[in-house]
Amino acid sequence: MPHSSGGGSHSGGYHSGGHGGSHGSSGSSVPRISRSRFNGSTRYVTYHNGEPRYFYASKNFNPKFDPKRMLVGVFYLPFLIFIFLSFKNVIPIATKNYNHNIVITDDADVIADEWELRDSLDRFMNKTGVTPSVVTIYDDMLEGRTLEEYATDRYTREFDDEMHWLIVYSKPKVYTSTGFVDWKWQGMQGDDTNPILKEHEIQKFNNYLHNLLMDENRNVGTSIAESFDYLTSNISRFSKFFSLALPLFMLGFILFHAYLSLGFNELKYRKAVPAPEEGIDDDNDGAYDEFEIKGNTTNTASAKNETMCPYCGGYFSSNLNRCPHCNARMSDEFK
Repeated sequence: MPHSSGGGSHSGGYHSGGHGGSHGSSGSSVPRISRSRFNGSTRYVTYHNGEPRYFYASKNFNPKFDPKRMLVGVFYLPFLIFIFLSFKNVIPIATKNYNHNIVITDDADVIADEWELRDSLDRFMNKTGVTPSVVTIYDDMLEGRTLEEYATDRYTREFDDEMHWLIVYSKPKVYTSTGFVDWKWQGMQGDDTNPILKEHEIQKFNNYLHNLLMDENRNVGTSIAESFDYLTSNISRFSKFFSLALPLFMLGFILFHAYLSLGFNELKYRKAVPAPEEGIDDDNDGAYDEFEIKGNTTNTASAKNETMCPYCGGYFSSNLNRCPHCNARMSDEFK
């Protein structure tokens, strides 16, 4: 349904039209996974190219991915729809499958050079994808309706889409004795033009056109043509970065949150199995048996510059702070 883009009159000034849209998110219980042991953790092992990879996970970790977790994705649909609509409103995308015919009907005989006007409307359409049209009438054609009501009816008669922008100009057929001509004008735009015809740009056009029409020495058609030329030069088909910043941030946050909540980050651990805590005395709150570890390291080290991991028993360079076999962190006393 088309809606007003603004209008004005000789005696009453001009008025603007109207464009015719807090979310939060909840947390989820995501298991903690770390290469280092932490309180309440369980040790697991998985294999990559035949090499063991050890890690620690909290009690709510389940190495077998449950497809039912994908049902949580329904929770994110409203947020994704809202973000999509935000992008649609920010990024101007013109609909191409509609009638691009420009209508110029000068029933009030106020357009001196129709080709000049048509050239201006063509340039505007080629840049924005919105098809502008101009109709001029005498007041008696309103038949008791307001100009906005007439413009709405005229739009629906002329066009069967929402991608046109119609400017209707009306003036009395018989002037008063004072010679004052109380002309009126009204803009009517289709709903699909909203992402392209931004409200602040429409207001600039309205102000520019109205000021030109107030000059009685200017031709109406030329004033409308120059107003469209002005908007063509100043309108941008592409949004500025700050207009995209918020929906981009929201999209990134939602995708990251969904990545964790749906368990995609745990897929690489789906074949993991519990691994024994080698070299750790659980009765002594995780302390190492110093004699056993140091003795084994001394007797079995394959080279002077190598040490043995107290977790998995693998040998590696003493210059490393982590075991390359199980990723366990090494304290100075075991190097």
